[in-house]
Amino acid sequence: MSLRKLPQNGKIAVLGAGISGLTFTYFLSKLRPDLKFDIFEKSNKVGGWMSSPSLMVKNTKESIILEKGPRTLRGIRDGSLLMIDILRKLGLENQIEVIHKSSVANKKYITDSSGEIIQVPNSSKTFVDFMKNVKAVDSKLIKGILKEPFVKPVSSDETVEQFFKRRLGSTSLTDNVASAIIHGVYAGDIGKLSIKSVMPFMKDLENESGSIIKHMLKSLRKRKDKTATPELTEELKVYEKQISPNADLLAVQNKLKAYPMIKLHDGLQTLPTALANYLSKNKNINLHYNSPVTACDPKSGLVNGQNFDHIRSTIDSYNLANSLPQQNPLIPDLKSVEYISIFLTNIYSKKPILIPKNKPGFGFLRPRHQHIKDNPQALLGVIYDSDIEKNVTKLFDSTIQNLQHNQNYNKITMMMGGHYYNNWNIPSNKVNLQIVKDILQDKLKIDLSKYNIKVVNYDPNNETSFTIDSINDNDIIISYNLIENCIPQYNLGYQEIKSHALETTREQNFKISFGGTVFGDGIGVPDCVSNALKDAIKLS
Repeated sequence: MSLRKLPQNGKIAVLGAGISGLTFTYFLSKLRPDLKFDIFEKSNKVGGWMSSPSLMVKNTKESIILEKGPRTLRGIRDGSLLMIDILRKLGLENQIEVIHKSSVANKKYITDSSGEIIQVPNSSKTFVDFMKNVKAVDSKLIKGILKEPFVKPVSSDETVEQFFKRRLGSTSLTDNVASAIIHGVYAGDIGKLSIKSVMPFMKDLENESGSIIKHMLKSLRKRKDKTATPELTEELKVYEKQISPNADLLAVQNKLKAYPMIKLHDGLQTLPTALANYLSKNKNINLHYNSPVTACDPKSGLVNGQNFDHIRSTIDSYNLANSLPQQNPLIPDLKSVEYISIFLTNIYSKKPILIPKNKPGFGFLRPRHQHIKDNPQALLGVIYDSDIEKNVTKLFDSTIQNLQHNQNYNKITMMMGGHYYNNWNIPSNKVNLQIVKDILQDKLKIDLSKYNIKVVNYDPNNETSFTIDSINDNDIIISYNLIENCIPQYNLGYQEIKSHALETTREQNFKISFGGTVFGDGIGVPDCVSNALKDAIKLS
């Protein structure tokens, strides 16, 4: 996508006040203080899918954070470094919490075909148990591994399942392991997602080395050059030079090597909320709440009756398509992207009953396995929020612990649906609530007859109503909501859809660019933030 420099004192329309729209506005307003911004947000709050409401307990006055979207950031990514620096600039350094790589909270699990929770290997013993129980290896896979170095690369795109089956001759690895990873990231179907879109490094590896096995063997023999000086990407260099000269991102990057997981003390929504408060103090930036985009013309730059020099869309492709003039050539591509919905359930107990005592960690994911009958509950995975919260340290002062988290409470998040719902009628809330109870009993071995189930309704448009009178020792609190069309699916053909949309934008000389999770750089929060910086630099 070719982005032109914006005119002096130009006007920018930003569609959506999620992390993508807010960071784009932040970066571009720093690079070009002369520009004027109007941010259009359909709801009464910022953050988009980053939502961290607090359940208020009336009798004790305590508040319990129940993340309704992403809750951690993983890995040393450009976007993570940028968010950390923004938080420091906003005076929120103490919000940044990390999990050490040796922490118990980094233990991860998947379920076998019977639903038993099995630890992902981190030692020789757990490796043996994993291989025995998960059935990741069959006779076809063993033969396939031996033949893999002689399998010729293909240039065309494939599904993730097709790629591994072609190279390894078996689906046991994808059915029983890789599909679980895909569930945790995309909530998608490994038999539909594009390898070039969701695992481009695997396709690059095949093309470069000709073989996955050969590449792995080369990597084992090759000694790491410890004298090599780490470097920032070009975008981060511009960021340090023009936006945040004292960021010292290399030092932050080096510090993060010991911490593969990042969270915020008061939930990830803390960042977009603080960022919106900061931006609202800029006289050149107007944030319009309860303002859905009803009319958008990328040719003229018209949005909701106002003319703009550029439109930055971070909203979902369907809403954007529905706002465009009829016959606009972008509409078919925008409507070709498939989305999935998630039934998300937060569960809380004052007693340590929700997480298996002998299997603490980050949580577990449910693989697809071979047949849909193996997962009639459409379970994608469970996150052990309380184990994460109890094992954090502050990034910039590792001696400070979250003393308030040293309690016996358990908190988990259960995710169901995803690609399964695209083939079913989505069950009613009543049916899904019963499924949640079944999972608590069958997978987490909780005798629900011993506890009182209290269901608390959550209304995203009225968070002040998110309250409960009291929580007793024998109560299990359940808060659920269906999050519709929340994750785009980079299915086979997505690369062509994206390329065609960007080419159309270029040929038609449209005044629009795409951020967020569609036609950007990925669905992860760090991907969205780094993409915001990259395009802000191009436009400045």
